[in-house]
Amino acid sequence: MLPAAFGGGVVATTRRERLRAALDRDLRRSARRLLVGGGIDAVTLAAIAREVGITPPAIYRYYRSRDDLLLALAEDLIGELVGELRAAAAKFPDERPDQQITAMIRAFPAWATRNRAEFGFVFAAPPPVAGHLHREITEAWTIAVGGAFGERYLRLWEQQPFEVPDESELEFGLSKQLEGYRSVVRLDPMPLGAILVFVECWSRIYASISFDVFGLLSTPFPDMSVMHERMCRAICERLGISYELPAAPERD
Repeated sequence: MLPAAFGGGVVATTRRERLRAALDRDLRRSARRLLVGGGIDAVTLAAIAREVGITPPAIYRYYRSRDDLLLALAEDLIGELVGELRAAAAKFPDERPDQQITAMIRAFPAWATRNRAEFGFVFAAPPPVAGHLHREITEAWTIAVGGAFGERYLRLWEQQPFEVPDESELEFGLSKQLEGYRSVVRLDPMPLGAILVFVECWSRIYASISFDVFGLLSTPFPDMSVMHERMCRAICERLGISYELPAAPERD
């Protein structure tokens, strides 16, 4: 998380602080518009300054560099996604982590297809940014998105454990990496075999969304919604969750 002085969540109390916070939001919103309109290369401090109506040097009062501003934008997008995932889960009681997980699996592609450029900025492989910025963005979404799913996944495991590989079957190198991932997403009570299943389920979600957002199968599959649903059904089967068809959309 960025320090408060550099866009990391300023708590505005005085009029001056409120104006400062408002301009900070404008900077990040401008960065997002430029990202959607022209890709990551269009997100320059000069372009943001023109949109907001300030001089480029004034941005340095809020962010130490373009990278810092991009990281703040990424954190905004990750927060928005996690908010939608949690809102989808909140439609079901905590006693039904199976239904919460299913709702979140469906909510993720829905957000990604509405925000294709934003998904590409945060989740693309190879990423549009490199070096420390890529590492920090990846760490941020791993913790936030993995944690949102992991919270329900752990509850499901505690309620109804499902079949997972025995730890003795896992290669040493894989086990060490799974241990690290388990710590990052705070699933420490779970066996490594269950962590492996968690990662495998994530890989299915990511692949399904990537095929859609990046148009990898756009010619034969212009509408990936049915494939997304098949992915959701497959994960439910793997976790021993009773699969239910999505609710019909409400009509006006």
